[in-house]
Amino acid sequence: MKRLLSLAATALLAFSLASCKSTNGNSESASGAQPNASPAAAFTPPPGAVEISEDTLKKDAAQNPDDPTAHYNLGTIYMAEGKFDAAAEEFKLVATKNPKDVDALAKLGIAYASANKFDDAIDAFKRAAALSPNSAELHQRLADAYDKSGRGADAAKERAALARLDPNAQAKALYKSGNYAEALAETRKVAGKNAETYFVMGNALLKLNQAKDAAAAFKQALKLNPKYEDALIQIGNAYDKLGQEEDAAKAFQSATNLNPQDSDAFFNLGNTYNKLGRYGDAAEAFNRAVSLRPGDADARFALAVAQLRNGNVGAADEQYEALKGINKETADRLQQLIGKSGGSK
Repeated sequence: MKRLLSLAATALLAFSLASCKSTNGNSESASGAQPNASPAAAFTPPPGAVEISEDTLKKDAAQNPDDPTAHYNLGTIYMAEGKFDAAAEEFKLVATKNPKDVDALAKLGIAYASANKFDDAIDAFKRAAALSPNSAELHQRLADAYDKSGRGADAAKERAALARLDPNAQAKALYKSGNYAEALAETRKVAGKNAETYFVMGNALLKLNQAKDAAAAFKQALKLNPKYEDALIQIGNAYDKLGQEEDAAKAFQSATNLNPQDSDAFFNLGNTYNKLGRYGDAAEAFNRAVSLRPGDADARFALAVAQLRNGNVGAADEQYEALKGINKETADRLQQLIGKSGGSK
């Protein structure tokens, strides 16, 4: 069995928004032409899928006691369930079998820190950092563990190392914790600002409802890195907040050109075209979003609405049929719109 996705990656897979979508879940985005997101339909595993549960992973670990992957996966499930002590035992076993497994040592530290066993967490993070000295995340976690154990001087040393590795680390940590004004102030302190510095600055400004300044920050990020797709999407969201829909459309179009596989960029482009009254273009953008992410109920609903505005009831009916198997509530709302338009549903 392969190792499970990290907890952070699993959470990202479940993340979605109903309106203009942000690039990373951290930044503010303007409302689009869509209704609020609907509750997700119950997930049905595809045929042949292996069930992932505590019971199945415990069984796998019991049947394969010398398999580090089995214990790693069980530890990951324990972490997701909040069973931090049990998770630590599993990751400790993995690290014992392979003392150079940086990922297992990092997870061991996270498990100990989550259980408020900060001395043990420090030991695990130090071992991981010794193996991967250029990991900004490990230095950040080690600094946090030192802080929580009352070892401020050691925490300061780690943050100094962190600043050398990633000058934006403190600003990103403040932003992640919801301290947007402090994050903004931190970005302004960074010497030798890079594209990411201005990107974090722009996101903080968006959160603080300073869209004009946010757009300027994203523009600076793009000046330093013209292929910064996240910055293109966020400057599009900033323009949307400012009511500059033509500029927003250009930004989202540039993002889709840069990454033709980004369904969120096409979704945002479709919403912007709607606001510009370009319903044919909106339908094309939403259709692309659906082709890239067929299970996105919001994109299918938006596509159907655009198709109805273009008088294509038959195409909207097709989206209704697809939505019935994805999200019944969204399908029911679409059925009502099709009925009002004189369609067959």
